[in-house]
Amino acid sequence: MIRRRTMLTTALAATAAIGLAACTDGGGETGGNGASDSGADVLAGVTVSEDLGEEPTVEFEAPLEISAAQAKIVTPGDGDLVAEGDTVIWRSLYVDASSGEVLQSWWQGAPASGVQVTPEGVGEVAFSFLTTVPVGSRFVMAGWQQDSTGQARSLLQVADVDRVITATRAEGEPGDPSGTFPSVTLAENGAPALDAAPEGEPPTSTTREELIVGTGDDTRAGDYLTMHYTGWKWSDGEQFDSSWERGAPFSFTQGSGGVIKGWDENLLDLPVGSQVMLVIPPEEAYRDQGELAGETLIFVIDILDAAHTHE
Repeated sequence: MIRRRTMLTTALAATAAIGLAACTDGGGETGGNGASDSGADVLAGVTVSEDLGEEPTVEFEAPLEISAAQAKIVTPGDGDLVAEGDTVIWRSLYVDASSGEVLQSWWQGAPASGVQVTPEGVGEVAFSFLTTVPVGSRFVMAGWQQDSTGQARSLLQVADVDRVITATRAEGEPGDPSGTFPSVTLAENGAPALDAAPEGEPPTSTTREELIVGTGDDTRAGDYLTMHYTGWKWSDGEQFDSSWERGAPFSFTQGSGGVIKGWDENLLDLPVGSQVMLVIPPEEAYRDQGELAGETLIFVIDILDAAHTHE
């Protein structure tokens, strides 16, 4: 519910691996290296540098014709295998298969990205490949992705699997909320609930209260943030959305305009592991649009991870 529009970087959707949706289309089997066996071995003519300490280089004779989505590990990592349900953070470089042009790169300032690895979320074939990848690996994937104009582009993605998010809830020291807003109680798994409906007049600008102060790195501009959240309407205290109930954390790139203004501007300078309450007036939420038009919204947000841009 908190998305404002489809989140796109200059060229591509920052959260997507290019082969994930495409891998489900060809219906091919998965080979021993995780690549689809449908059609020609498109990756046989692609050379990717193996040094994990440097930006990947990708060499091939353009244009590269991609007839089936494929993927393979370039440099195996020494971490645990990615498992079903893991939320994986990776650093990616995208190359236009028709020209060899680098379209975006984490090493050149693009945001980090990631995905939750489930058959339903990424497709059975991609799921089968990703669950063979050790954390710390570099892999290459050939497939397709829509750009910001809606055009499908043939692409190569090289991704370095940085980590799996292990946090499932906020952890830290108690904050010092003002007492102006309803108190929050936590279920055994950490899911929040309001102990009463809001009362009185809501604030006219977004207000942030720190309920738990984490101990991780501070969030900063351009981070790929991963969190759990629940949202309620100020008008009647009704819950309208919750990532906890969906059973999957939510991620977005801070400052990209992909979420409501109250989120985009008020989740900076927070230690990872924190839990905050945001009270957001309509002008910084959905204004006069959609089913939450005109509503002041309350969110309780657990910051699980912040993947920084390249320094």
